[in-house]
Amino acid sequence: MRRARHPRAAVLSVLVLGLGLVVIPATAGVRAAEGAGTIPRPDRPPTALQRVLDEAVRQGSPGALAQSRTYGTVRNLSSGVADIRTRRPPRADMRFRAGSVTKTFVATVILRLVAAGRLELDDTIGDVLPGVVPEPGDDTITIRMLLNHTSGLYDYTLDPRVEQIVVSDPTHCFTPAELVRFAAEHPLSFPPGTSWAYSNTDYTLLSMVIEKITGRSYAQEITRTLLRPLGLRDTYFPGCSPRIRGPHMSGYTRADPAQPEIEDVTTYNPSFAAGEGDMISTVGDLNRFDTALLAGRLLPARLLRMMLTPTPGSFPGSDTFRYGLGVVIATTSCGVTTYGHAGEIQGWQTWMSGTLGGRHAMSFVLNSDWLDQGGIIIRAVNAEYCRTL
Repeated sequence: MRRARHPRAAVLSVLVLGLGLVVIPATAGVRAAEGAGTIPRPDRPPTALQRVLDEAVRQGSPGALAQSRTYGTVRNLSSGVADIRTRRPPRADMRFRAGSVTKTFVATVILRLVAAGRLELDDTIGDVLPGVVPEPGDDTITIRMLLNHTSGLYDYTLDPRVEQIVVSDPTHCFTPAELVRFAAEHPLSFPPGTSWAYSNTDYTLLSMVIEKITGRSYAQEITRTLLRPLGLRDTYFPGCSPRIRGPHMSGYTRADPAQPEIEDVTTYNPSFAAGEGDMISTVGDLNRFDTALLAGRLLPARLLRMMLTPTPGSFPGSDTFRYGLGVVIATTSCGVTTYGHAGEIQGWQTWMSGTLGGRHAMSFVLNSDWLDQGGIIIRAVNAEYCRTL
């Protein structure tokens, strides 16, 4: 489930100049106690997901934090540290950069606009945002194709100019329109609708669609229609602000995977991920959102079914993952299907998931970005949703 590395990782290393390097062994980690009030599920050992977190720390992540919600019980589990200088343990109230988990929030707002009759899934980019994408994409790429990554649009994060701008001016405040322009100067990867490829440009465009239809930015509309009604008080969009407000985990990266040095990259301007990966949240807020979505509280049943329907050919070669409309569908070894999204942004790797009906949800975060995210997700969902690892 790990995305291919792109200039985002290299770009942000420049933001830690002056912060210095902290040298720790790649396998170092301090086990933190389970969160207060942890109650084991009665039908299996409570240690399965904990073992996954502990293993992530043994592999080199400074810390790991998870929360599961099921049978009326909330379990907070952690391992390692939230900050390697203070040695603070991770806590469930700590915020982090959620990366591409942002996409599920964007997709939900888009589908709510469809439900309200203000947008159609088969509307083209040209219908809503004329002139933003040149032909042939303008009149052939639909809202549905953006949602399920079958547009063929070039991923703007691969354009070296994004890195060049961040290097020369780390305070530069990117807009979605600016990021889409980088992508629009590249040819389509394939004719729209004929193949599948994950592209961050799809969701940056969808954030522009939200603003065009509602007159409010994607951040304002998500806050107004999702965050406030659901009481997600610890989730917000930072815009171009480099700081994470309130209690938070520190994020770390390794400039050279072959070396033990890690860099603190907690503080940076995330606008290079505008509309597709810039949200800040907590494991509890992610679980509450996914639970509400999968319980049918946010979308009509017809549109929720569409959202959760796998896209043919998505994640080719994987037996575990498929992509719907803004959701990653993961099938466990015991046959349980979960719906959510993965997120990876400099300093953090995140996962949000839940079962249909919203009765069981689990989210986790690592405050590192160099481990095998897909492998950890597979182990975590099997640990949480099956009786054994």
